Amino acid sequence: MKKYILLIVILFFVYTSQAQDRYFARTYTANVLSKGGIDLELWHTSRFGHQNQFFHAMDQRLELEVGLGSNLQTAFYFNHFQKSYSDSSDDIVHKSEIGFSNEWKWQVNKPSTTKINIALYGELGIKGDEIEFESKLILDKTFGKNLIAFNLVYEMEHEMIRKNGKTKLKLAKTPLEFDLAFMHFFKPELGLGIEAVNHNDIEKGNRNNSLLYAGPTLNYRGNSWFVIVNYLPQLINLHKTKASPFSKDLNNHEGTEVRILLGVSL
Repeated sequence: MKKYILLIVILFFVYTSQAQDRYFARTYTANVLSKGGIDLELWHTSRFGHQNQFFHAMDQRLELEVGLGSNLQTAFYFNHFQKSYSDSSDDIVHKSEIGFSNEWKWQVNKPSTTKINIALYGELGIKGDEIEFESKLILDKTFGKNLIAFNLVYEMEHEMIRKNGKTKLKLAKTPLEFDLAFMHFFKPELGLGIEAVNHNDIEKGNRNNSLLYAGPTLNYRGNSWFVIVNYLPQLINLHKTKASPFSKDLNNHEGTEVRILLGVSL
């Protein structure tokens, strides 16, 4: 991971082209790279705060985005996931996995500062014995020095199972998420806003919870790079069930997430 950080820092001072206009840590906007444009992004997310348990997970993603023209872009990810947690004997357990993802993003309408911008998004990911497909409907609108964005996110998480000597894919979960974000730009290079996430765990058609997260996002950018920092605590469980009976779900989800993104144009 140190070599990835060093690479990002070097690129900040080498390239002078305009970086992609990414504004939020979690909520996507509809804009895409122009044809031939290339962006490199480094993500880091720390997740912590389980009930009656030590827990700290770190997710890292190295992303290469490529503009293909015709309002279309694709991206390739190398993903590294690691977590440390206390087990029933109160020992600390460490686990890690790697994964790969490919995303496609298509801006449906021409970019506009007066109308709502719309994009469609799909991402296929592989991690261990899991295969995930994530789709998004992306909307955003600019007014004055402000930007608002909304994402409708639907996932299909499949797991490999072994039965009667054959390996099959089984649909395990279909989480549904709503992301809403607002940002005000005090200067062209400096924006401060808030992101809210409503995450719903769904298994076999049953909704187990409805978790609301919300917190501030800071965006700072230069001519060819940007830095985004987001703090996102879990506020409340809006849908209590037998699987998630409390005002927060701190058994299956974290109490707090922190995300940092570094991006540079190549």
